[in-house]
Amino acid sequence: AAPAASSSGAVPSGAVPSEPSPVASGGGRGRLSGWKVAAAAACVVLLAGGGWLVSRGDSGGKQDDASGQQGGGAAGGDAEQAWEQWKSARKRLTVGAKEDQPGLSFYDKDTGGWSGFDVDIAYALAGKLGYDKSQVDFYGVTTANRASKLKNGEVDLVVASYSMTPEREKRDGISFVGPYYKAGSSLLVRKNSAKYDLGEAVDVKRNQVEVCTARDSTYADRLKEDGYTTGKWQPDTYKECVERLLDKRSSVYAVASDDVLLAGYAQNDPAHLKLLPSGAGTEPYGVAMRKDDPLLKSKVCLGLKEILAGKEWAEMYMKDLSPLTGRKTAPSRPELRPCSAE
Repeated sequence: AAPAASSSGAVPSGAVPSEPSPVASGGGRGRLSGWKVAAAAACVVLLAGGGWLVSRGDSGGKQDDASGQQGGGAAGGDAEQAWEQWKSARKRLTVGAKEDQPGLSFYDKDTGGWSGFDVDIAYALAGKLGYDKSQVDFYGVTTANRASKLKNGEVDLVVASYSMTPEREKRDGISFVGPYYKAGSSLLVRKNSAKYDLGEAVDVKRNQVEVCTARDSTYADRLKEDGYTTGKWQPDTYKECVERLLDKRSSVYAVASDDVLLAGYAQNDPAHLKLLPSGAGTEPYGVAMRKDDPLLKSKVCLGLKEILAGKEWAEMYMKDLSPLTGRKTAPSRPELRPCSAE
């Protein structure tokens, strides 16, 4: 049977598996029991082998050399055996991604294909984990439900413009590896408003116009703290915010989010939407997984380090994000934070 469609109706990419997808079968006991075996083996390996992992301390320290990840002798063999057990319990890698963020992560309902920087990062990581593209299934997630999709076992990883914060790790029981990108903060407004002239962020604040953002995003609380006016109700997705912004009957006059995310919407509708200059601060995007899956985290950390160190990252940036940012060359790669597999 084919993998189940995403919660918002998208059909996952990749070839149809010869056996029921873990998601299609509701994350059945067979998968969970296999995962427990792999996780237990991983704990033994990580404790005994030491390896290249360092504990999480500051937000930007240097990464230890990953060459020792496999360890030597028996420890290295045990690590490989544990990983093979992990993979044997998951013939396919399931990834949660946004469906409606052009340039970052977009699901084309007509072709059934996924595209964008987050999608390419996920594919590249899958390759490092030993999966080819035909073994990767994407499932649509929103800002509000991506943590629950992980915790419920519906996806193995989430690559969805997911800002790394200690609060999210503690509250949601997840772990991050990253950042793989650092976005700026910005506002999207109507290009031609008969009532307000909104050319900068200060205009949005001074006129006290309503700003929309996605529920449970990092902007939900920050907007109020910074003196912006927000509505009582916030939608699950930024797409819904943009739809309200474009509705002249709506009280929404601005959408707050990451600059690269909003740039995709502005580029798709330049006649009606305008992106304001980016403000202070950055949003570090991380790959999220369940906190109690240390073996997967160690593999993702090693894989992402290899991606950032090679040519892949710059090539993906130029393909997916350069058309949005207007940059002629890729920016400096973000520095990977120290990884811990606790």
